[in-house]
Amino acid sequence: MALILDVARFKYPPHWVPLTLLWEAMDRTDETTAQRRGFMLISRPHTEPGLLYTLSCKHESWVGVAKYLMDDVPLLLKSEDVKDINKVLHVVFLSLPSSFGDFIKWVAEIRRQEDGGQTLSQEEKGRLSVKDEVLKQVQETDLFKHVVAFLSSSNSCCRNVPILDQEDDLPDIAASVCCQGAEILAGKSASVKGYFCKEKCVKCLKANGDKPITLISGTVVDGISEQGLDVLVPSSQTKMICCGCGPSSHIGMHPAGNDVLTALLLALPPVTWSGIKDEKLLQEIYALVSTEHLPILLQEEVLHLRRQLHLLKRCQENRVDQDLGAPLS
Repeated sequence: MALILDVARFKYPPHWVPLTLLWEAMDRTDETTAQRRGFMLISRPHTEPGLLYTLSCKHESWVGVAKYLMDDVPLLLKSEDVKDINKVLHVVFLSLPSSFGDFIKWVAEIRRQEDGGQTLSQEEKGRLSVKDEVLKQVQETDLFKHVVAFLSSSNSCCRNVPILDQEDDLPDIAASVCCQGAEILAGKSASVKGYFCKEKCVKCLKANGDKPITLISGTVVDGISEQGLDVLVPSSQTKMICCGCGPSSHIGMHPAGNDVLTALLLALPPVTWSGIKDEKLLQEIYALVSTEHLPILLQEEVLHLRRQLHLLKRCQENRVDQDLGAPLS
């Protein structure tokens, strides 16, 4: 039997029919179209999570950041007389909200410590390898080279943006990630009580000829119990200090500020740049941010971020409409 729920419930109340009868009804030919009536499958939209980056809505600050990126940046570029790539980046990042560091996050691999954290499964190695590849692809883009040059310039306006300080603060970032991971693993995501990372240690693992892997180990407590967690860190060209062995020549990896900003610029809607008056510069920008010739992995990552930005934009607009008393669609 199949339950029929008609949209005109006042005229056609819910009723049960045999499945064979329903099939025959759908199999009839419509006189107007000469096609069978058929049926439609409807489900919630499903998108794969980001491999390396995600946008955070945990704090109210996302509203301001989303508005700045989607609304203010296009207006700023239209109002400014930009003549080169460096000036475009200056305009985009000049007024970046201070809460931006909490807005875009790198996706960490988190696991409970079961074997002292000294070995990784093939599955874990595989996921970490994919993350490394995505980050490598970000760093091979021409846009990345412009971002690095801009951030290293003496007149860069972005030195105080929190997310750009990650290179020197990886253990603290990992401690925060460990706490979030403990909440998720305990089914207490965004819990009021929260967790505290009592101990943390950076390790560099290398076994059986595999390339070195950066691993952060932490002991997380919530006032009642404690558990050990490992964070498997994706890659970025930053020198790391290995716990217990002093300075290391190992290049540790985690997405740094220039990686994050490059990915975000790629994810901004193409219409963002349409207000640039210099036609030659506009075409140069479009060539830098185009996803058409990006590797498939990076394309998917950028499109994932772009979809998230659009969703946040819609949420922000709905919040404004709600505040004004307008009906929501």
